[in-house]
Amino acid sequence: MTLKAGSGVVVLVGVLIAGSGCGSQQTRIAQLDPYLGARPGPTRRLPQRRPKRPQVVQVRPDRGWMPARGISNRWRYVVIHHSGSDKSTPQGMRDWHVNGRGWQALGYHFAIGNGVGYGDGKVYVGERWPNQMHGAHCKTPSNEHNNHGIGICLIGDLNGHPPTPKQVQSLARLLSFLSEKCGIPKSHILTHGGVTHKTECPGRCFALRPVLQMMSSQPFAAVSE
Repeated sequence: MTLKAGSGVVVLVGVLIAGSGCGSQQTRIAQLDPYLGARPGPTRRLPQRRPKRPQVVQVRPDRGWMPARGISNRWRYVVIHHSGSDKSTPQGMRDWHVNGRGWQALGYHFAIGNGVGYGDGKVYVGERWPNQMHGAHCKTPSNEHNNHGIGICLIGDLNGHPPTPKQVQSLARLLSFLSEKCGIPKSHILTHGGVTHKTECPGRCFALRPVLQMMSSQPFAAVSE
């Protein structure tokens, strides 16, 4: 005997009913199938996704990164900037700093191109770095971050867009080199606005943390030029 319940079928096995109604009559009903309709399929295990490891840059310093006379022990920080214009060039910034501001040279030690006026990801080495001169890029009351800070400028307006992937890769490589050669910890790799709290430089679209994650932990081989 079968009874239809909804779309499923309930099977009654060995049913004995004496009389009708309730009371003294004894009713024996066999076990009912606990699943009305189709039985559930086998349980599937979802594949476990491994977290992506951050990309780590190759350990390869560019030509000119190692000064001929060696690196001074004055450096304690790296300060990151942006130029504020996508059309900036290292030469144009240098001309403004020297002729417009009366400085000795480009205020930054390095600049990294965005592919518009200077090669995308190409690292420009300013005059201050080979001569191990103080910077002119992050003024504070004590001038600590000019006297002891290496200035890196990402060319572009990073308030409107992030740096290019090649700029980020080159920045991570350069930071890896400077950190290893100068003994600068990641905690001393800073942004201009993070030091002075008076500017958005290096821009609202720049994120420092991913760059620090890309930095290599491998030591650089000795370089002499």
